[in-house]
Amino acid sequence: MATLTEPENNRPAPGRPAARRRPAQDRSALGAAWYGFVRYSTATLLAATGGLRASGTMNLPRKGGVLLICNHLSHLDVFVLGLPMPRMLNYVARSTLFVPILGFLIRSVGGFPIQREGKGTSGVKETLRRLRDGGVVTFFPEGTRSPNGELGPLKPGIAALAERARVPILPAGIAGTFEAWPRHRSVPRPHPIWVHFGRPIAPEDIAGAAPEVILALMRDRLLEAQDEARRALARLSGSSAS
Repeated sequence: MATLTEPENNRPAPGRPAARRRPAQDRSALGAAWYGFVRYSTATLLAATGGLRASGTMNLPRKGGVLLICNHLSHLDVFVLGLPMPRMLNYVARSTLFVPILGFLIRSVGGFPIQREGKGTSGVKETLRRLRDGGVVTFFPEGTRSPNGELGPLKPGIAALAERARVPILPAGIAGTFEAWPRHRSVPRPHPIWVHFGRPIAPEDIAGAAPEVILALMRDRLLEAQDEARRALARLSGSSAS
């Protein structure tokens, strides 16, 4: 049987127990249980209000850091992305959401703050740390929910972040959450939802590329994933109607 050995300089001093290292995407037993409870509760609620379907989940790397980028249509998007994924997600959320109670709830499912206009560095550092520790970090590069259901301009900072992270970039497209809960409505309504995980962008695909080239590639992959989600949802609606 093969055995794993630590490098000499990583071994604990005699008489000291080895420190346990835990990748950032993992939670404590209690944290994982809470994440699972929120995930199950959300899935149950969505099943009763239109249902959620997904495609392209095989495109998610099974281990290692992943930057998951997605179009942003609704408050529901954060919940929708985590349901079909076999790995727990970390969420980047704008710093203004981290108020008492709400901030605690966001952190409890792996969320952490970042300033929308990139005026601070703590959120960027935390994103890179979680990615380099092997986590899946979710990012909405538009920076805010779409006012009309279409993909808006991407924030320039996502290009520099992606190049520094040197991890696969997984584009996801969501369809149906805008109809279920657009930003101008105060409460959601039942509507079927589809999320498609598209073709990943490998780190070598953007290495040394200009920021505008990286943004263009990310936008193309997001539009491709969004279009696929829309087509799948249209087929589902058509089959249901017949």
